[in-house]
Amino acid sequence: MKWLKTKTIVASTLVAMAMSMPAQGADPIYVGTSIPMSGGLAFFGQHARWGTEMAIDEANAAGGVLGRDLVVEFQDNRCNPSEGVKSVSQMLSEKKYVAILDGLCSSVVLAIMPLVKRAGVPLIVANGSASAIAEGSGVGGNEWTFKVNPADAGLARAMVGWLNKEGKANNIAVLAEDTDFGRGGADAFRMALQEIDLDLMSEDFYQQGTADFTAVFTKLRSQKPDSIALYTVGADFQNLIRQYFANDVGIPLTGRLISDHIPQEILDSGALDGTTTVQPYTPELDTEANTVFKADFKERYGELPNLLSFESYETTKVLIDAIKRAGSADPAKIRDALETTKMESILGTTIEFDDNHLAHNNAVIMRIIDGKVVVLGLSKT
Repeated sequence: MKWLKTKTIVASTLVAMAMSMPAQGADPIYVGTSIPMSGGLAFFGQHARWGTEMAIDEANAAGGVLGRDLVVEFQDNRCNPSEGVKSVSQMLSEKKYVAILDGLCSSVVLAIMPLVKRAGVPLIVANGSASAIAEGSGVGGNEWTFKVNPADAGLARAMVGWLNKEGKANNIAVLAEDTDFGRGGADAFRMALQEIDLDLMSEDFYQQGTADFTAVFTKLRSQKPDSIALYTVGADFQNLIRQYFANDVGIPLTGRLISDHIPQEILDSGALDGTTTVQPYTPELDTEANTVFKADFKERYGELPNLLSFESYETTKVLIDAIKRAGSADPAKIRDALETTKMESILGTTIEFDDNHLAHNNAVIMRIIDGKVVVLGLSKT
């Protein structure tokens, strides 16, 4: 009997070990992602890739998922909707991917949403922020799209609420790129102001790649808004900030400024002091969970994470969690599991989806004070 009991314990241990390790020869579970890996937003794409790869590597190091390794394969969309459609159409035609991650740029995400709906494959959005993504998801008509990062509407509401609390929500002008991101941000900011019976002073949009912003800065100086809400990314952002500094515009900025892309010499000069911005994440956030995440990320890649790498990391973990709970690599079962997501975020909230398949994580409110980015607080989107 003692021999039988020992044999049973050993057998149970072996079964447990087998369940925690990828099965020998088992086919991997494939995930596809389309992000800008070249062009003006390649830096963003690189960080998005790092975030996803870090989450995948952690899962595989812990034994994989359902006894199988996870493999992520990347396609370049250059932040161009037609390239995004081409890359995702190719992945969907191969019929091996259980889900598609990201898209990154709002215009790309909106373009590929119909593709994943027809194919019956989940799309989990990590970084596209246009409010139209969530408006068209879940009860909005596309039951296959889920959005983990906050929408422009939620971020704008958090930003305007903070400014209003400080008495700084009056007389705001918008300057934005003429894209889904820029116009979506302007719309969201306007609607957030209207909720408190205020309105924008003015709206100006520019074409991506604009070389000279002198005319628009001259116009804004003559209007004398209390602040300018910026919605611009990539190389245009740095060019615009450099010209803002060179033209000595002197009007406080707000909106969606990516603080870690501000040229250091301009930050040090104090020219942007008083700038208040909202983002889904900042490495400056001082919490235990973020301290661990930052250290692990920097050890791997030699630099701190930014909002792209953070969102891609958490979004990939949301997908991994759904596959585990689905108990299957079947896309329809993964979609069903995504609907019941309840996963703790590094930002201290629980990630779960509303009827439009939109998660409502915390937003980080920051201000530039004495040439340094200071976290003012967290605000739910």
